[in-house]
Amino acid sequence: MPQTGTRFAARAKQRKINRWLNGAIAIVVLLIVIVAWNLLFDGQPSREKADGGAKTAANSAKRVEVETAAPAETEEPPQADEAASAEEEGKAGVTETPGPPGSNIEKEIVNPAWQPIGTTQSEPHETVFKKDSVDWKEMLDAVSYATGIAPEEMIVWFIGNNGPNKAVATISTKDQTAHYKVYIEWVTNEGWKPTKVQKLKQKP
Repeated sequence: MPQTGTRFAARAKQRKINRWLNGAIAIVVLLIVIVAWNLLFDGQPSREKADGGAKTAANSAKRVEVETAAPAETEEPPQADEAASAEEEGKAGVTETPGPPGSNIEKEIVNPAWQPIGTTQSEPHETVFKKDSVDWKEMLDAVSYATGIAPEEMIVWFIGNNGPNKAVATISTKDQTAHYKVYIEWVTNEGWKPTKVQKLKQKP
């Protein structure tokens, strides 16, 4: 009897241990399932959100590029049109008249858009026909303005008096392929202004 009771007690104790172990295993398995579930299903929406955010950012960047690029395409033609219009307006008032038959004048050019070139001189102004004078330099600047030839690129044959506060200059290009007679007048406080250009057939 004592041996039977001892074996019975040992078996009962073993069953308790087994139940405890089984319960612990079940808890561990349950925890593993929960963790796996969270990893599989909770992580996926995050990735989808991240992908969606990246796509949204990319789409926004594309929209910004399109919006910033579009005005540039529409701005260029108006600028070209404005430049063309300004050039046409500048040419619109210019008159070119053929010179008298038998004269050395190829054509006479008048442009109402010509303006005084400005001056560093004070009033009352006195015309000075000396090469080293400020007046001489400003007269050459007015001739250059009317003909488009830089002072250092021209040969000056003559600058002389053409009436009160008026002068006339005869010049050629350095290579002597073009020759001009330029009429200028003094505008008070504003300097010399071209009034007429004659393109000559040959050098004076």
